[in-house]
Amino acid sequence: LHHILQMLARLIAPVMSFTAEEIWSVLSAGKDDSVLLHSFYVLPSVSRAEQLTMRWSKLREIRAVVSKHLEASRTAGSIGSSLQAEVLLSASADDFALLKSLGDDLRFAFITSQAKIVESASDIEVKVTASAHQKCERCWHYRVDVGSHPDHATLCNRCVDVVVNHQDEDRKYA
Repeated sequence: LHHILQMLARLIAPVMSFTAEEIWSVLSAGKDDSVLLHSFYVLPSVSRAEQLTMRWSKLREIRAVVSKHLEASRTAGSIGSSLQAEVLLSASADDFALLKSLGDDLRFAFITSQAKIVESASDIEVKVTASAHQKCERCWHYRVDVGSHPDHATLCNRCVDVVVNHQDEDRKYA
């Protein structure tokens, strides 16, 4: 996000100079500096860029398969939204390793309340079911822990940590 903001502030500077200067005052943290004195930003090179591209391309392919199943369930009326869904994926060894590496963030990649994976000998198979849990009022995810906090009966524990305890949410990939 830092690199994107560096680039964006410099790109908008000729057209939206006041907005770019406000952004730059935050980025430069009190230095007597102007965005108009800087050249265009060059993104740093990424190590293993080709591997990362292949990895996320494969994940997008799998996500497309899951999205088709979610849409079919939505059309059939078994779920109202993708967040109401719990997804179970059966995947071959390579795909299983890729999906498992995302851990709990896999549900964010599919925009579902829960995503579980099991290893199988075949290609991707998807089973979509409606969640039996309550919907969190803040994040709209259907979670087993909604209502477990006595002072916040409509929030899941993740949202209680963010809103009440002011803790940052720990996400690694999605």
